[in-house]
Amino acid sequence: MIKQLGFLILVQFLVVDASPKDGQKLSDYLWEQTAAYQQQALNSSLIYGMRARCLDPSEFGGYMLDDTLYCYETSLSLKKAGDRSNDNTTLKEHMESTADSWEEYWEWLKDIWHVENAGGIKMGEAGQAYVDHIRNVSEHESPVYTILALTPCAKLWPWLGKQIGSGSNDFGVYTSWVEENLVPTSTGYMEYQDHVEWAYEAGVVTAEKALEIFTASIQNEVNFFNSVARCQPRPRRESGNDCQGEA
Repeated sequence: MIKQLGFLILVQFLVVDASPKDGQKLSDYLWEQTAAYQQQALNSSLIYGMRARCLDPSEFGGYMLDDTLYCYETSLSLKKAGDRSNDNTTLKEHMESTADSWEEYWEWLKDIWHVENAGGIKMGEAGQAYVDHIRNVSEHESPVYTILALTPCAKLWPWLGKQIGSGSNDFGVYTSWVEENLVPTSTGYMEYQDHVEWAYEAGVVTAEKALEIFTASIQNEVNFFNSVARCQPRPRRESGNDCQGEA
């Protein structure tokens, strides 16, 4: 009986509003409904490791290899969805240009990490699940949902940058990465939201399906951040030099 009661409480806790309030934008509704995942991302192993300046470089390297392949796979998914958007020239052109941008990320990162081709990277479980989710949306849902599926990533990273003080705080060897990737002033996600909002108002996108896909994406984002081992900051040493001899 106690277990059943606990389950019912959990279900009630997870219940969300079924649709946006009157006058509320779909993008605001989706962000509001996934606030718990935003906090999980903020407290994830990757972000914590950078803030505490204890993230193992090997763990970071593994994450970045997965992220490099993620960029490649995302460009392919966008192209697939774009090919299915022949009835909407504006959306098709946007998806093609966005796919090109993701492909440029792939080309840039693979040179940095000395990757010759996508087949040479064995992706981790969390990254693979994320890629599979985006691919599934691009192949089976209305094309605009692929843009929606990528919105959490585009919106979450600037939010994280603002929360941790990107541009003003010191993250040790990861400072440059934080400042280049978690940019508080980045507004690229707004173009994504505009396309989705138009589709929502046109009846192409439903709030229920949008929340389902948006939630799955931000969950995958959190899992991807937690795919690195959580580190423990080393205790600060007392002042003085251990190498100094006695006076």
